[in-house]
Amino acid sequence: MSKKLFFAASVLALSGLMAACGSDESTEETNGTATTNTKQNETTTSEETATEEDAEETTEETAEETDESAEEEPAEESTEAQEENPATSEGTPTVSESQAYEIHLLPGYELTAEEPNKDVVYSSENDELFMRVETFKPEEADFAFADDSIQQTLKASNEDAELTELPAFEDSKFTNSAVYEIPTDNGKVTGAVFEKEGLIVKLTIFDLTDAGVTEEFLNMGKTITSK
Repeated sequence: MSKKLFFAASVLALSGLMAACGSDESTEETNGTATTNTKQNETTTSEETATEEDAEETTEETAEETDESAEEEPAEESTEAQEENPATSEGTPTVSESQAYEIHLLPGYELTAEEPNKDVVYSSENDELFMRVETFKPEEADFAFADDSIQQTLKASNEDAELTELPAFEDSKFTNSAVYEIPTDNGKVTGAVFEKEGLIVKLTIFDLTDAGVTEEFLNMGKTITSK
């Protein structure tokens, strides 16, 4: 009987020892898994923080670039405005001897007095290409009078042709403006009137088909300012 008790006791002791080992291994596996998860969480949190910081830096750089672009736009617009009229940058400021105005003359053009209150800007190479310039103070004539006058002048150049109205000047410096054109046998006559800085200007341009200098004359005419 004692042998059976001894054998049973041995079996119980061995079972307890195996259970204890199993418990230790389970604890170690659990602890190892918890440590791995903690490290993974720390890595993920670190990566998310770095990503958020990069996003903030990108946003700040984009905002700075936008601000710089906004600051550069006015300068670009100013440069474009000057380039629109080459007579402003390339022309020589010239004061009329018979009227109270200044005009920028492009290379190859000259200004002379034709008669009282009438000047002529003409091509140095061909005096058939010219622009008559007349100016009025507000007390001498208004824009409506100058507008009607230029239409009558052009119609007299070719009574058989039809007068065409062209787009007015877009520059805000011109209070009022109107442009007309009529064909002739060998070219065309263009008339422009505008009000600028308290001065009313009337321009009559005579151009030839094989010359095509109307735009140059208009560009010079637009630079006229009161003196």
